[in-house]
Amino acid sequence: MPCVLVVLVALLAFAGATAGTSLADGSGHGVIAQKAFAASSNFVDESGHGAIAQNGFGERDNSYAWSMGWFQGKLYVGTGRDVLCVENLTTQFFVPLEEKYTINPSLNVRCPANPYDLKLRAEIWQYTPETGIWKRVYRSPTLHNPAASNLRVATDIAYRSMITFKEKDGREALYAAAVSPDEYLPTLLHSHPPRILRSYDGVHWEALKLPEVTVDYPHGKVHPMGYRAMVVWKHHLFVTATPDLTGDGSLFEVTNPNSARPGLIQVSPPNLDIFEAVTFHGDLYLGCGNATSGYSVWEASGEDRPFVPVITGGAGSGAEITSVVSMHVFRGRLYVGASGWYQNTLPKSEMIRIAPNGSWTLVVGNPRKLPNGQIAYPTSGLDDGFDSLFNAHFWRMADYGGGLYVGTNSWAELVKGYKGKGWLGDLLAGAAGYQLWSTCDGEDWFPVTRNAFGDGEYDFGARTLETNGPDGEELYIGSANQAQGTMILDDRESMCSSLLNRPHKVSAPNAMIAQTTGKGRSKATLLSWSPSASASHYEVLAANEVNLTLYLQPQPAAASGFQYEGAEPILTEPETPGALPVNVAVPGQFEPIGTTSSAFFVAHSNAHRVYEVVAENAAGERSEPSNVQTMPSPEPAATFGSVRGVLGSSALGRASVARAGSPSPAQRLLDAAQAAAAHGQKAQALRDLQRLRASSDGNGDLSALTLRLERALLYAGVAGKA
Repeated sequence: MPCVLVVLVALLAFAGATAGTSLADGSGHGVIAQKAFAASSNFVDESGHGAIAQNGFGERDNSYAWSMGWFQGKLYVGTGRDVLCVENLTTQFFVPLEEKYTINPSLNVRCPANPYDLKLRAEIWQYTPETGIWKRVYRSPTLHNPAASNLRVATDIAYRSMITFKEKDGREALYAAAVSPDEYLPTLLHSHPPRILRSYDGVHWEALKLPEVTVDYPHGKVHPMGYRAMVVWKHHLFVTATPDLTGDGSLFEVTNPNSARPGLIQVSPPNLDIFEAVTFHGDLYLGCGNATSGYSVWEASGEDRPFVPVITGGAGSGAEITSVVSMHVFRGRLYVGASGWYQNTLPKSEMIRIAPNGSWTLVVGNPRKLPNGQIAYPTSGLDDGFDSLFNAHFWRMADYGGGLYVGTNSWAELVKGYKGKGWLGDLLAGAAGYQLWSTCDGEDWFPVTRNAFGDGEYDFGARTLETNGPDGEELYIGSANQAQGTMILDDRESMCSSLLNRPHKVSAPNAMIAQTTGKGRSKATLLSWSPSASASHYEVLAANEVNLTLYLQPQPAAASGFQYEGAEPILTEPETPGALPVNVAVPGQFEPIGTTSSAFFVAHSNAHRVYEVVAENAAGERSEPSNVQTMPSPEPAATFGSVRGVLGSSALGRASVARAGSPSPAQRLLDAAQAAAAHGQKAQALRDLQRLRASSDGNGDLSALTLRLERALLYAGVAGKA
C-alpha cells in the first residue's frame, strides 16, 4: 500500500558521557553505563518514519542490532560486533586455504590486519521513549586471548536474543543470550562457555552460573559457542544452544533460572537441528533445518509429549530451501520464513502458513509438486523472495498496527556496478538496502520499502523488529549494517491501522489479481481488484523486469552444511573456474500505463511485469498502492477443473461419512456454480463460488483459487476492450 518512502534521518546529538563502572573482569556483574546520547526531538518526519540511533550508537563496530526487547517501559538492543569480519575469520579458521579473512571483505567494510585486534565487546543499549535518551547499560567483559597472549578478547561478541521471563517469586527479569568467540578459539569452550545474562532493573546485569553442557544434534555431540532463540512456554524458559555461528543446535530448558545454580537440560531429540522456537495455539513449535532434505517444523503439545513433525522436506521444496529463519503468529496462523542456497551460490527464501490443525499453505515462493500429486502455488501471487532473488532471508516478523510485517536481508547492493554495467546502478537505485513487506489480511502483500526507507544503502538487513504499545502503535527496526554500524528506526505509521484510523484518506485497492485472459492475438493480462468506495478512478502502474545473468562462485558452508546469516553471493567473472551462471529478474521503476474508472484493467502486454494500482478520488487525493502482482503469474489458471482439484485434496472435498460416495457440501456448491456458468447464469455462478470461498475454513489454496475463478467469470470477454 505505501509508496517507497524516503526517511529524513536526524543526526544524533551526543549528550556526553555518564558515570559508570568499568567491568574488565569475567564476573559478569556490574553497571556499564559509560555512554549516553539523545535522539533528535524531530527525528520522525511527515511519513511517520525516522532514525532514533545510527552508526552503531556512535561506533560502527556495532554492526548488528541482533536482539531487541521491551522491559519496564524501555527498549533494549543487544548488538553484534563486526559480524562479517567474525564470519570470515571463522571460515578461515576451519578452511585455512580459503584466505577468507581480508581487511576489506566488502564495500566500505574494514577489518584489522590482525583479526585479534577486532573490537568485539558486545553491548546492550537502553532507550527511554519519553526522553529520547539512549544509554549503554552493559558492555561485555574481556578475557585473555589464548591465541595471542598479549591481547584480550571479548567474553561476548554478540547478544543474539532477549526475552522477559516471570520467575517463580513473581519478579520479572530481562534475559539476554550471548554468543562467544569460542568457535574460532576452541580452547575457551571448557573454560569460558557462552553466557546468558539477567537483569531485574535493566541496568544491573549478572551472568547465570550455568553448567557445562553438550549439544546432541544431527552433527554429533558438540559444546555450544552461543545461544540463539529464547522462548517461554508453560511458565518455563527455553533456549537453543548453538555450536556455530550459523545458529542451529538443540533446545534446552533453563531450570530454576533465578537460583544460584540454574540447570540446562536438553529437551529436543538429537535428530533435530533447530533454528527457531515459538509458541502457537498453546503448543511449542520448532523451526529446523536439514541441508539435504530441506527445512521442517515440529510440534510438542505437552512437556512430556514427544515432538512430532508438522512440515517436512522443505514443504515440498526439498534441499532448495534448507532452514527456518523466522516464525511468527498472526491472525491465528503460524507464518514461517525459510531460506536456502541453490547450488551453494544463490540464496532463496519462501514463506508458508500453518493452521492449528497442521495444514499448511504456501504464501510466498515458487510452485512445487507435493508427494500427493497436488501442486502448491503461492497464494500471494509472488515467487521466492517476494519475487526478488535479492531477498536472501525473511529475517524477522512482527505484527504491527493490524498487519504482519516482514523484514528481509537483501544483497542488491552487490550488483549495482557488476562487470561494468553502469546502467544497473540506475535500475537498482530504489533497491539498495533491506526490504520491508506487509499484509493486512495474510493474503495481499505490498512493499513498505524496497530500499531501507531510502536512507542506508549499506543497511542490508532488517535484523530485528519490535513493536510497542498495547496495540502495537510503533514498530522499531534494528538494521544490519557492516559498513556504518546499525541503525534503529521508529515507524509510527502502520499502513493497515492508518486506513482504519484516517477515514478521510482514500483507501487502497485490495485483493488485486493478475491473470491471463483471451486467446491468440487477443491474449492479454487482466488486472482486477476490490474497489475503493471513495475512488473516482484508478491509475495502473507497471515495472518491467530485466533478465540479468550473474556468474557466482559457491559460498563456503559451515560443517553443518548451512551458510552464515550475513552470507552474500560471491560475484565473479564467466571465465573464473567453478563460476556458475545464474539468471536474475530485476524489476525497474513503476510507471503509469493507464487509468480506468472500473475495478479492472486489461494490459495488452506479454512482457514480464510487476503491477500495482492506486486509487484517486474526485478531489485528487491518492491512496497508497495496492498489493503487487507479477506476470506471468506463478499461480495456476483459474478454471472449474483447477478449483475441483484443490477441493478434492482438502477435507472440504471429502465424501460425506453418512452417505459414502456422496459429494460434500463444498463439492455441491462447485457443481452448481459450474452448471450455472454453463447455462449463462453468471450471477448465480458467482454467488455459489462466493459461498464456496466463505466455507473454505482457512484453506488458503482453495480460497485464493476460487477468488481468481470469480474474477475470471466476472470479467470474461473483456480482453478485447481497450
